[in-house]
Amino acid sequence: MEQRVFVTENDSAIFVCPKCNATKTADISQFKPLDRRVTLKVTCTCENVYSVFLERRHSYRKEIHLSGNFSIKPSGGRLQQGKVFIMNISQEGLQLVFNVMPEIHVGAILDVEFTLDDKQQTLIRKKVAVKRVVDKIVGVKFCSIDPSDPSDKAIGFYLF
Repeated sequence: MEQRVFVTENDSAIFVCPKCNATKTADISQFKPLDRRVTLKVTCTCENVYSVFLERRHSYRKEIHLSGNFSIKPSGGRLQQGKVFIMNISQEGLQLVFNVMPEIHVGAILDVEFTLDDKQQTLIRKKVAVKRVVDKIVGVKFCSIDPSDPSDKAIGFYLF
């Protein structure tokens, strides 16, 4: 099984051996320009070899499977609305999957609404900007993050 290793601001990563818990810090700046998933084999001083992948995201993402609704009004176009599935969530954004792909592009702004599966069944309403589109999978970033916003507070508690 691969370990997820987060990349620090100074382009280093801390590897922890799953066998002996020994730690090793390494400069991984050579992998920064690559626009693909980077998986490495690490050899520990205890001679254990394990796989890691470098996580470049700034914040933790939680895998979820929730349904919600979206709406978008492209400039000069008609309002599009429909169902969307939320596959993961972080403090900064979501990964969405569409059954029927709306007319969207990187930079488009959507309104997304869904209910968390927490004890309070918290309703989340957020305006999001499209950052990545691959087939029917869309990565979005929250347009605003405000610690006093009830949706942002709920997402924070939900993640931790």
